[in-house]
Amino acid sequence: MDIARSSLKLFVSRLATTVIGFLGITFFARELTSGIIGVFFLFEALLGILAIPADFGLRGSVEKRMSEGDTPGAYLAAAILLKLGPLTLIVLGISVFSATINSYLGAEVAHLLAAAIVLQEVGMLSMEVLKGELRVGETAIIGFIRQGTWFTVAWVLVNNGFGAVGLIYGLLSGLVVMLLIGWYKLTVPLRWPSREQITSLVDYGKYNVISSIGGYFYNWMDVVIIGVFLTQSDVGAYELAWRVTSISILFSGAISTTIFPQVSKWDAIGSKERIEDLIPSVLTPSLVLVIPAFFGTLLFSQEILGLIFGAEYVKAWLVLILLMGDKVFQAVQAIIGRSLQAIDKPDLAARATVVSLVLNAVLNVMLIIEFGIIGAALATVISSLVNDGLHFFYLRKFIRIRLPTREIIECFGASLGMAGVLYILTQLYHVDSLLKLISVIILGVILYTFFVLLSPTLGTKMQETVKEIRQAT
Repeated sequence: MDIARSSLKLFVSRLATTVIGFLGITFFARELTSGIIGVFFLFEALLGILAIPADFGLRGSVEKRMSEGDTPGAYLAAAILLKLGPLTLIVLGISVFSATINSYLGAEVAHLLAAAIVLQEVGMLSMEVLKGELRVGETAIIGFIRQGTWFTVAWVLVNNGFGAVGLIYGLLSGLVVMLLIGWYKLTVPLRWPSREQITSLVDYGKYNVISSIGGYFYNWMDVVIIGVFLTQSDVGAYELAWRVTSISILFSGAISTTIFPQVSKWDAIGSKERIEDLIPSVLTPSLVLVIPAFFGTLLFSQEILGLIFGAEYVKAWLVLILLMGDKVFQAVQAIIGRSLQAIDKPDLAARATVVSLVLNAVLNVMLIIEFGIIGAALATVISSLVNDGLHFFYLRKFIRIRLPTREIIECFGASLGMAGVLYILTQLYHVDSLLKLISVIILGVILYTFFVLLSPTLGTKMQETVKEIRQAT
């Protein structure tokens, strides 16, 4: 598998997907109130939390075992059998507690939640199978189509007065499309699994589920707790800030997704040196976008929220800065964490995640009560840093990690240069319109690129990466 080509393909597809989602949320945030948007975000949060027991780490297990190349059809069949029980129990649980769920969400949508969890789990399983077959790029295309379906259906329904329910029906439509295309693309013939293969999935999954919980917790647990102690409007403002920051880590996520099956394969054949060479080579590209994004957010957090989404979202400006700063460390953890799982050490990844999960839950309750949505951002940053440090510590026990220190320093230098010029400019010309904000962002990209090319090590590395991508494509 060509990592440069696959990463680029995945990044471009995810970028297009995110652009559609970003434009969609921007449109809906302007058309609807933050409270109505908050209902939709809470629905997504519950869906994300329910995915933990519904999957129980099986999707990651399927990708891992299939990437090793041993009887993939049997592992797929085993995963299907293992998923039937949890999904049935969750759907029954939603039915029993539908009144409570509807009251918490602020809308009569519990039945839609039951449908969403089934569609999501069945569809996402096909995505993991494609990744396990080293067909990572194809999953990104499906993700793009799914997001486009969500926006199209939701746009029609919102314009016809459906509000938050229209957004949810759009989400369901996207899940249906993902499910149909994903399973259509599968070429793995199902085979009856052995007891050993079922046990193998469970053994890996019981640790992988904890790492999965970590991902869902950082994405949704703060939103769930905000929904308990604060208002749906606060949910809308916080989650919108989170989604803005998520754009900055797209390339890091694309790289980590791409390298997992490759590192897994190299680990299976004992090519430790190739893994050690790969990690530093992908860390710099993983950070090259998120560091300047942080400095840009320091300057324009209020303008980003106010001019793009509306004045009622400006209250999350400090949340936006804190979460964007956290993304710098997440860009590193995306590589380190996936590498630890890929070398078949899910138990250690789970150990690191448990510590950070407990810390995250405790801090969220304490700090949200004390500081509101800013407290949620602080809890996320602190627990995320602990999680990153533990993953790094555990991976170093098995893999020699060489950090590209000089390149990272030069990346910070280029970002500081960009921020300095933009700060001086904004003292002369106040950014008070969307057009001015877009112009400043474009200028920032140009300035950052210029400073990167002037950097002796980073500039050479980026030119070599571009050359490799051109040759691969």
